[in-house]
Amino acid sequence: MPMAGQLSSKTPISAAVLGSAFGNTITRGKKVGARMMALLILSVVAAALAVGYVAFYWSTQRALDFEVEKEIRLVQSNLKVFRNGLANEAERIAISNKAYASVLSEESNILLDEDLTPTPSTRGDRDIFVILNKDMKPLYTYRRDLPWHSEVFEDQLRGQINDTLMELETKANTKQQELRVPEPLRSHAPLSLSLRDVVMVDGAIGLVTVAAITPSTAPPKGMPAVAGYLLWVRSLDIRSIRSFEESTGLSEMFITTNKPKADFQRVSVPLLRRSGETIANLSWKTTAASGAIFTNSSPYFLGTIAAILLTTILILLRYIKMTDRILQNEADATHAALHDALCGLPNRTWFEVFAADVLKRDRQKQRITGIVFLDLDHFKQINDSLGHSIGDEVIKLVAERLKASINPEDRVARVSGDEFLLVLSHRTKMEEIIETCMYIEKMLSDAFKVEKHKILTTASMGVAIAPAHGHDLTELLRRADIALYQAKKLGRGRYVLFEKEMEDTLQISREIEEDIKRALNANEFQNYYQPIMDQSGTNILAAEALIRWNHPKKGLLPPAAFLPVAEESMLINRIGEWVLENAIKDGATLDEVTMCVNVSPTQLRHPEFPELVSKLLEKYQLEANRLELEVTEDVLINYSETVVEVIERLRNLGVKIALDDFGTGFSSLSYLRRDLFDKIKIDRSFINGAVTDAKAREILASSITLGLRLGMQVCVEGVEEEEQKELLLTMDCPMMQGYLFSRPIPLGKFRLWRDDMDEELEQKPRKIRVGAAE
Repeated sequence: MPMAGQLSSKTPISAAVLGSAFGNTITRGKKVGARMMALLILSVVAAALAVGYVAFYWSTQRALDFEVEKEIRLVQSNLKVFRNGLANEAERIAISNKAYASVLSEESNILLDEDLTPTPSTRGDRDIFVILNKDMKPLYTYRRDLPWHSEVFEDQLRGQINDTLMELETKANTKQQELRVPEPLRSHAPLSLSLRDVVMVDGAIGLVTVAAITPSTAPPKGMPAVAGYLLWVRSLDIRSIRSFEESTGLSEMFITTNKPKADFQRVSVPLLRRSGETIANLSWKTTAASGAIFTNSSPYFLGTIAAILLTTILILLRYIKMTDRILQNEADATHAALHDALCGLPNRTWFEVFAADVLKRDRQKQRITGIVFLDLDHFKQINDSLGHSIGDEVIKLVAERLKASINPEDRVARVSGDEFLLVLSHRTKMEEIIETCMYIEKMLSDAFKVEKHKILTTASMGVAIAPAHGHDLTELLRRADIALYQAKKLGRGRYVLFEKEMEDTLQISREIEEDIKRALNANEFQNYYQPIMDQSGTNILAAEALIRWNHPKKGLLPPAAFLPVAEESMLINRIGEWVLENAIKDGATLDEVTMCVNVSPTQLRHPEFPELVSKLLEKYQLEANRLELEVTEDVLINYSETVVEVIERLRNLGVKIALDDFGTGFSSLSYLRRDLFDKIKIDRSFINGAVTDAKAREILASSITLGLRLGMQVCVEGVEEEEQKELLLTMDCPMMQGYLFSRPIPLGKFRLWRDDMDEELEQKPRKIRVGAAE
């Protein structure tokens, strides 16, 4: 037995079923797309800011490099001048006959300024001053121009400048002629008789100049060209650094043996030995404005970048939030457009797309599919009697039961007030679809409990099956609707499978429907009247209007040939109004005859029906008490309070109300007690057999007595025999109607018949019977 399996009404529908615009997957994709777009925008903004920052850094760095290069050239130039000055002074001392003679003689006590230099020098510039003989052994060592021990050369200097000494010795011995320079030129730029290097002494950096001690003129014959070597070390101490700062205009200079860190504010140049090895770095604080600009502006620039990024992120987050809200609203709107607001079931649009896809898949897999059109029976009675809020709750409960009655792959949709559509898929046999319909029938037959009410209802179902009844959804829906119509016609509360004959019958009904519309416009209908007699059967009290159709091809048609079709197509309202108007108009020409007109259920349900009756009575000047409207028991049961209100308004106009076919429907005693009727018309089935059947006579007599005791007129229909008339006389029945007196006849014949009846009463002529085809 199929049980619960209906998915939630918000179950995502794949694009294959409802298209990309309807799927939650697509909604999620749009959300991801919005986030990717936001990420892309953020990336572009971040990249632009990064490029701007890099460009700012690069431009300031280029400017800084340019300014720093100028400072480096300035420092290097001053350092070169400083070293050249030292070298020039060393050569001035070394290239002299006095120094040559003093060193060559290896005097025991050499005074620097007196014995070596032709001119005095400022004391203190020679931090370390060493005189080596031609074999490069120290003869004299001075520190701060004072005699010092030679260990400072042996322990610290020899190892650092040994290569320099060897190079100088080689050059001095191979270029003796080139080293001869006229004495007037000795104060010029240093000659190649000296070499420069950088050394470290006692942990301090010094600039060393090594010069060959040679005579300023040609050496004596047999004497060596080089008497020895002069080694002069000038420490780069604080005095030297301050001197550089003053000459260059720079500040915060110092020497470091560590590799300087990259810094916008500091610049350094390496101090290189002759071998190319960096022994130390001369560092200073740059005065370049570009470095200060970047250093000072960088925090503001970075702050601006952070603010822009933060603002962008906030804007993008708001964009994402708004996009999500829009997409959610779109999804909600799509869901609302595809689902019923009351019970949450899909609507017809959703159903048609889904069912079309199911039909296609089942056809490919050679399975059968059932399309079920379901309509709740007498649902309007629930709304009218208990209120729409109760009716809404019933719809919700019906929806829940329907969802619980089908398989997981099936679907149910609400297409109108009390109509539902179901698609039953994945079936291999027709019996499975029938089994599901039977289960739905059983589920809906159980009472619904709403508040304090226990509501019983049934459902009519029309079933079309694919492929037996077609493949196209539209065709299957049409045929399921035809089957539903047949289910209602057979008494409701059941399911009916579509059959081809139903379609043929429906086609005939539609042709009749179109013919009725034409006939109304062509005025082909005619009222026939059947008299209602008094107790004696000789006086006419009323005339019941019964419509006939003068069909141009089929001849005179009775009501049974076209009224059922009119009732189903709602043309009954137009026909009923036509009968009512013509009966009132004819009644105005028939003195003292009450006009009895049958009223359809749809007419009584219309709240403006009493106004229509009032206008017609006024139009044709017919007294309201000469109009009697006949209603049936089932109208009262099915439409209860709505019909009761209309009846009461009609009675307030003075119109009489008769309960027709009394005793054939459900018990109407409760309505008799409410004093809604002026007359009851006992159905012809009660008079049949009453002449010979005692029980039938007793029931007939009791019904007549009941009506009379309630203060109502009583009329028995179907009187066709004299014996029946005599029987009713014994029961004091005040009114009779039937073929015994006359068949329904046109207005003209009715007048003639009434005239004959009047003449017979006055002169008692031969009795005339007038007949007419029913």
